[in-house]
Amino acid sequence: MNGMLLAAGRGERMEPLSTVVAKPALEVLGRPLLASALEHLVRAGCRPIVVNLHRHPEQVEAAARAAGGAALRFSREPELLGGAGGVAAARAHFAPGPVLVANADTWSDLDLAPVLGELALDNAVLALLPHPDPGRWGSVVLEPSGHVAAFLAPGAAGPGERFLFTGFQALGEEIVRGLPDPPAEMGEVWRALLRRRKLLGVRVQGRWREAGSPEAYRALVAGLLGGGSWVDPGARIAPGAELTASAIGAGCRVGAAATVRDSVVTAGASIAAGSEVRRCIVAGAVTVPRGSSHEDALVLPSGCFPLR
Repeated sequence: MNGMLLAAGRGERMEPLSTVVAKPALEVLGRPLLASALEHLVRAGCRPIVVNLHRHPEQVEAAARAAGGAALRFSREPELLGGAGGVAAARAHFAPGPVLVANADTWSDLDLAPVLGELALDNAVLALLPHPDPGRWGSVVLEPSGHVAAFLAPGAAGPGERFLFTGFQALGEEIVRGLPDPPAEMGEVWRALLRRRKLLGVRVQGRWREAGSPEAYRALVAGLLGGGSWVDPGARIAPGAELTASAIGAGCRVGAAATVRDSVVTAGASIAAGSEVRRCIVAGAVTVPRGSSHEDALVLPSGCFPLR
């Protein structure tokens, strides 16, 4: 089994945070966001694993190497090639066989064995979960046989149970060989397979969280904290600082009598003495000034922005 980690997006919904840190490289309790997807590929026995790169390629490559993995290889995309195009461009790195594809911009802990169990030479299998919010994200509808019946836009009406695509899919060896030349989007490949009844969906078990926007990233970290706080061993917390349900990343500093609540401090940021941040992300080479207060804000070297 080959592995493909799709990490070459622009990160437009994550702006302006993605100007400082590429979305796949965002710190999640001491590990990059892409680490959970990479771990799924490793557990599935994928060798080699190809990671495609576009924005901040050095950051994403360093994050992937730090997260570990067997026989990592990298495919740079100066111009974006699309999901299917990215896999097609990486074929020179693959050994003969199928490819397990993962998106690098979500966090999950899923059992993908049912997906691999349905894989054949000439089909593709999507890993699905019962849909938590069909009005927010697009949906997949299945036939009773497990074949994909339709893809629905967010909020679209239609019969059948709605499923969420988790970002994991397995492509049979014949499908990989027949991918269109880049640039190409995965949607066109799926639609062609659907017409041929070669696209299946399998319900999997486990947890899944998206991190598409700065607020979604903060909420992801908050959910993993479970009400507690986390401090990287390389961070410095002054006596008297108050931390509540917050994550303080590597190289970050929190000054004396500072208050940090429901926030993420990452990428070397500092909170000066006596200042207060609530429901914030503070990231990069920036210091929250002494005695200042921020709430529902994204604090970056380029300025302070509403957290959305």
